[in-house]
Amino acid sequence: MSDYRDVTPNQQPESVQTVKEVVRYIADYLRHPIHKIKAIPDWRWSTLIVTLVIVSMISGVITGLVPPNFFRIMSGVIVSPMVAVVTAMIGALFIYYYFQVFEKRTCSLRRIFTLILFANIPFFIFQTGSELIPPITLVGFAFTSLLMAVGLTENFQMEKRRALRLVTILFAIVFILWLWNRIDAAHL
Repeated sequence: MSDYRDVTPNQQPESVQTVKEVVRYIADYLRHPIHKIKAIPDWRWSTLIVTLVIVSMISGVITGLVPPNFFRIMSGVIVSPMVAVVTAMIGALFIYYYFQVFEKRTCSLRRIFTLILFANIPFFIFQTGSELIPPITLVGFAFTSLLMAVGLTENFQMEKRRALRLVTILFAIVFILWLWNRIDAAHL
């Protein structure tokens, strides 16, 4: 038998510490997005995916509440997180291969995904008002694009002109898809 006892004061499980770190980072990020996007955290994949799912779920539920609609709230709980994860992964893969083809270097896919996660937070915030003012989605994506340009320049040492060109092309694609969707919705 051993008389050993763990007497470390206030030792919390790793998951609780991770949750506190995520909440603290997001709170700081919301106050200083440009400063925080310049030094993205180095989190595990599981932390990144869970954070993205929760942020997109909150955004989706709030979007369903304005104006209140049960099916849109359920869509916010179920569909929004799936769409957010898939689109973030597609975006991360696109930028990952962009670096390999055009920049002739390999960057961490996880760090690119992290950048996309945090750059998308303004989009999620503005998305909540999209039912009332549809073009507000584009305002949110414009902020996302600007944060992406800053993040690519600061975290991946991408030339500023190239970063701006890349996010401008991405914004143009999103704008065309948004416009197409609005025209299609008007026909229905």
